[in-house]
Formats: sequence, structure tokens, C-alpha cells
Amino acid sequence: MKWLLLLGVAACSLSTDYTGTVYQCGANGECPDQYACVAGYCLPDTATGTQCAIDLAAGDDHTCAVRTDGTVWCWGQNDRGQVGDNTTIDAVLPTQVGGITVAVTAVVGGGLHTCALGSDGSAWCWGSNQHGQLGDGSMADSRAAVAVKNLVGATAIVAGDHHTCALVAGAVLCWGGDDHHQLGDAMTTDHATPTAVAGVVATAIAAGDNTTCAVGSDTQLYCWGDNSSGQLGDGTMTTRGNPVAVPNLTGVVAASIGADSTTAVLSDGSVRSFGNNGQGALGDGTENSTSSPVLTVIGASVTTSTSAGEHACAVDSDKRGWCWGYDGDGELFDGESTTRFAPQLTPLANVSKLALGHDHACALSTDKAIVCVGWNGHGQLGDGLRTSQPQVSMTPVAVTEVVAVDAGGASTCVEHADHTASCWGRNDSGELGDGTHVSRGTAAPLVGLSNLAKIDHGYDETCALDAAGAVWCWGAGNNGKLGNAGNAQDASVPVRVNTPPAIDVAVGGDHVCVALGAAGAMCWGYNNSGQVGVNEHYNSKYTPQTVLMLPTAMQVVAGNSHSCALTGTGTVMCWGSGSAVGNGGMETDVPVAIAGVSNVTQLVAHGGFTCALEADHSLWCWGVNDAGALGDGTQNNHATPKMVMTGIAQVSAGSGHACAIKQDNTIVCWGENGEGQVGNGTYQNALTPQTITVPGMPTSIAAGSDHSCAVTSMGVYCWGGDIFGELGDGVVDWLTPRGVNLPCP
Repeated sequence: MKWLLLLGVAACSLSTDYTGTVYQCGANGECPDQYACVAGYCLPDTATGTQCAIDLAAGDDHTCAVRTDGTVWCWGQNDRGQVGDNTTIDAVLPTQVGGITVAVTAVVGGGLHTCALGSDGSAWCWGSNQHGQLGDGSMADSRAAVAVKNLVGATAIVAGDHHTCALVAGAVLCWGGDDHHQLGDAMTTDHATPTAVAGVVATAIAAGDNTTCAVGSDTQLYCWGDNSSGQLGDGTMTTRGNPVAVPNLTGVVAASIGADSTTAVLSDGSVRSFGNNGQGALGDGTENSTSSPVLTVIGASVTTSTSAGEHACAVDSDKRGWCWGYDGDGELFDGESTTRFAPQLTPLANVSKLALGHDHACALSTDKAIVCVGWNGHGQLGDGLRTSQPQVSMTPVAVTEVVAVDAGGASTCVEHADHTASCWGRNDSGELGDGTHVSRGTAAPLVGLSNLAKIDHGYDETCALDAAGAVWCWGAGNNGKLGNAGNAQDASVPVRVNTPPAIDVAVGGDHVCVALGAAGAMCWGYNNSGQVGVNEHYNSKYTPQTVLMLPTAMQVVAGNSHSCALTGTGTVMCWGSGSAVGNGGMETDVPVAIAGVSNVTQLVAHGGFTCALEADHSLWCWGVNDAGALGDGTQNNHATPKMVMTGIAQVSAGSGHACAIKQDNTIVCWGENGEGQVGNGTYQNALTPQTITVPGMPTSIAAGSDHSCAVTSMGVYCWGGDIFGELGDGVVDWLTPRGVNLPCP
């Protein structure tokens, strides 16, 4: 069985640089036989996987399959027990669901729960149950399957975000969350056991986030629940508590529902869609949302569809896959991450079923093999190579003689004892400084700088100081942030910036600042909020500009739209926009003194917040706090400094989180944690500092956009997001489908 064929596979054999996970492409995209060049890497052009699955389903960030022997196996996110293996530990490989006592014929994935249909017409559910979506009469989560009560003779089952429905002899029964009338009983009260939906005799059912639909015996489509985007298709945006027929739509044989759009397959093989179309979920070639059906333009006769989030896919009569809509992580199977407003034919052939999660997708072939593609942060691709690590690995990154570490948007650099540097992670704009644009999962040496004194990362740019105080920058050049005299081109090797000798450098969202000691500071790049400090707005500066009204600058920091400097007297001055400036929330084009902090020894900033470490080791922070970046136990923004904790020796700020080394040599992290960057083993935001166990004595700490790293006496350790290889463990996100090795009976 050959799942997909990618064009451009080289017929030659060549020596390639093996990074520990994948081959890099040759200079002109060459790859060995049986490999294709995708995003700079030679990936296998044939996805493999065991062949024993008869059904497939995807939840938000987990995946499940039914095996030929009727058992259910799941993998991926498991914080609410949605994998069903009696734990809450993410499963990066398929694991068997416990508790089911009958053979299963079908499986469906909800947001954080999963359900299966038994061969005897029973139904079984597991995972999150705070709304009663497991149907067992309780509101308690279950880490193993429990039987749905009062359900006999079910022939189909579907799951929404937090509700579930089944089809029994033409009757639709639903249970779980009813906050948007998705249970169809004209109420908004959650039900922990099945409740009949009146007004429709159905042949098929579908469930989306907060919406439900049924194909009636009259071939009309009936929908109910949330209609805030017109996803009920009745020409209005009025939420409905009972089924309403979609006007002027007959001959419906199947339907699927995403977050706020609906797709209907008609008996003639055509597809109609309605609802939110901001990301192309309707597939009509436009961005126009509509509450009435429009034609989804597919150049083939369609038999089934599937939807999730803001994208959808379909299988045609020739068993080919078509996909359209939002594509942030390659989940449209096209080897790219480009949103599509019209259906695209995927490389998949012999497709039996497609299943879409929040930002991953899987396909089941006619010969019972599964492949998955998209974000793999929880192991939902089932290949064992998750692209996030929510806790510290006991195996250090393979680099030697490291004295400091710095983390950026999705890349990492370490400074070596010999004043050289090595970098790894995302390299789309050349931010690794290795002369290429190839993202790397292992360290590569920085070229062109052998006397490094300090290095600092931004989102897609890096700057450094050499021992003589010269400033060098590389990576993305938009808005003049390379400081290269009007040149906005990217640079994959360090480029000298024309400044006087500097003692510190900081890279912000799209601007850079350097500290010049008694001469103050200079900044350049994007200046939409006055963050360059030259008493004006909006005009990007392509060469270094002297920051006005700043007496001295011993250290500089830069966030998305603000900048700060530590003066020679230990006070802090900031300029730019937002609460991170620390002056009560007023925008300023020139530096202003920040009240409430003094005797400051270290200043850090990133994203929308700033922190200052005082000589008495107390840490004060201010700015945006919606994800807990200020560590004060709240999600309230603070436009002036507020003390977070004491006993801090060193601190680093990421985009929405921070990490610190305490005086007792422990490491704490807090704030945004969607990729596990806090390192406490979860993906929940941490509003207060969490103690992180790292081998050895810590000497340097760094927080990036979605990952963190520490240098200790035992080596370099990283945790958090790993899509671009920023953890240095050889793992990268692949945009081509990966075969799932489901254990076969």
C-alpha cells in the first residue's frame, strides 16, 4: 500500500547531514531515493503504518482507532482521561482503552472526551465529564470507558465539544452540555443521561462544538444549538432549542460540523456549506460567511465529509481526500501550512475515512492503515515523537562547555566557554546564523563570530555583541530590524550594525536596542508605538537611532511594543506602549522613570510584560498578565510594578511566561503553558511560580516564546514546545503524514 506520492523525489543517492531525526535536503532540494524534500528536510515519501484499523476518530488533541478485533486504542492528550488507559499521562503511541466489555464498531472524539459504539448497540464513553457528556449519570471524569445509561440499540454516535448524541431506530438522543441548546430539548440544562430530541426522524447525525444536526428520513437537514455564525443554515443567527430544517436543501445524505460551520453532502455528490468562513471553512473560494448554504467547489463526487475547528475535508467516490480551511500546522495533508479557501486535492489515495482534530488530522486507508499529520504536541500523531515536552527531560541537550543559554521565538542558542555559539530550532529567516534557512533539531555552530560576548533572541531575529562591543544581527530584516542602512532583507549570517561600542543588546518584537553606558542607548526597527524612543510614532527606523532623554543605560530590554533601560543609578526608564511600560499605562515616545523599583540589578522583558530584580533579590513585574506572566496568582494586568517573590538570583522573560533561578539554586517558572514551557508536567497556565526539577546546579536560565532552557552543572536541559526543534532533542514537526504503528492482534 502506498499512501501518498510527493513530487520531486530525487533519483540520486547523496551524502546528507543526519540531524538525529531526519535528513537535510541538498542545496537544490536533493534527497535520496524514497525521500522527498519538505521544509528543508528529506522525509520518507511513503508513510507506513500497521494495517488493522477499521475506524478512526480525532478529538481536540487526541486520536483513537478501532482495531479489527473490536478493541479501541487511543493516543495523544490525556489530561482528562480521554485516552482511556486509566491514567492522565499523554500517550505518544497507541494504548488500549480499558473498561469496554463488548466488541466496538465505531469511535468518535469530542473536545476532551471519547465515545465508542458497541456491536450490541451499547455506547461507551471516557474522559472529561463536567457536563455529563459521558452519559453515565454522573458529572465525574473517567479515565476508562463507562457505559452510557438507558441507551439500547444505538446504530450511530457523534460527539461535540462537550455533548454527545446517538441514533436509535430513527430517534436522536443527546446528553452532556446544553448551554447552547445543543441537546435539542428547548432547555439549557446539562443532562448526564440520554434525552430524546423531538421533531425529527433521522438517518444520520452530526455534532460540532455546540451545534447538532440530523439528516431526516425526508433527506432534509435539521439542525439545532448554537447559531452565532449561521451554522444552522436557516438564514438567521438565532440559536435554536429544537430542530429546524435548513431551507432549500434536500437530498442530504451526510453532514459534519466544525467550530461554527456546517458541511452537508448531497446524494448527487455535491457539497453545501454554511456558517463562519473567515478561514475558508466553507470552501467556496471566498471569505464571506453566510447563514444559508453555498456550494463548496470540489471537482469530484463526494461521499463523506468531516469537519473540526475552522477546516473541513471530504472523501470522493474515487477514495481521494480533499481538504480546505485553516491550516496552521499542515493538517490539510498538503505538505504546507497555508490556509485554503477552496478545496485542495490531497496526496492521499485509497482513503476510507478522514478525521480532524483541533490542529491535527488523520486518515484511514481502505487497507486499514492510519497516517496522521499536524501538530504533535501531545503525541496525537501516534509516532512517538511529540513536539512538546511539558517537563524536564533527564537527558541533556548534546552540546559541550556551555556557559549561558538564550531562547527566542522558536529557537535556542548557547554560548560556549571559547566565546563561540551554537544554535538550533526554527530557521525560516536565518535566525540560527548558520548560513542556511534549514530548521534544526540539533545544534549547529554560529558562523562568522568567534569572540562572542552576549547573544539575544527575538521572535525571528538574533543579535549579539562581540568582545569589542560591536553589534551583529541576523535573521528577519523586516521593518529594518537588522539595522542595515535601509535594507530589509533577511540575513542568515551575522551582519555588523553601525553603532558605537555597546555593553548590552536586546531584541524585541520587531525592534532592537543596545546599551551604550554613559552614552545612553540606541534603538532601531519597528516604531508603531514609539518603542524606538525618538519622540515619534509609526516610522520604522532602518538605522540605529539615539534614544532621547536617557541619561545612561547599563542594560536594555525590549518587548513587543516597548523598551526599557537600567540606568547607572539602578533606576528603570521605559518607553513605548502598553502596561509593560510601567508608567500607569500611558504611551510615551521617550523614556520615563518607573516609580516603585530601585537598586535594580537585572531587567528582563518580552512580549507584553517587564520584570526588575532588585539588589535585595526581590522580583517586581508589571504588564500583561492574562496568562499569569506576572506570577502574582491573578490574571489581572498591572500598569505599575508589583512584587512577585523574593529570593531570586536570576530571571528570564518569555513571550507569556518567565523562569528564574532562586538563591537556593532551585528553578521556578510561571505563566503561559500551552506548550508545557512552565515545565511542571501540565499544559495549564501557572498563575504562581512552579518549582521545576532540573539535574545539577543551575547557572543560566532562558525563557523563549513557548519553551525554556537551563544550563546546569550536568548540561543543558530544555522543555516546552518543540515544533521547530527548539529543544535540541532532534525532534521537529513534519508536514507530511506519519504512519501510526497501531499494535495489531
